[in-house]
Amino acid sequence: MADTFSIRLPDDLRAEVDRIAADSKRSRAFIIKEAVEAYVEDRRAYHTAIEAALVEADKGVFVSAANVQTWMEALVNDPNALPPEPDVFKYAADRSS
Repeated sequence: MADTFSIRLPDDLRAEVDRIAADSKRSRAFIIKEAVEAYVEDRRAYHTAIEAALVEADKGVFVSAANVQTWMEALVNDPNALPPEPDVFKYAADRSS
């Protein structure tokens, strides 16, 4: 079951939503529901990525800032440049793997 609630939109944003609704032959409510769903999914993915990064960080294996910078500079000329390998290890035992 879905609950109904109201939101306040600035006039220009409401007009844009109405234009999108008319262009797509959908209701304003449908467009706003789709936008909220997309936002929620984006936030969910963001938080999932942060949690995964924290798990990786807890392992103590990192990429140095210098290697990240070098990689980012390489991306300018080659968008498919491979990301750098870890080169900072919190635990000495990790170096052998």
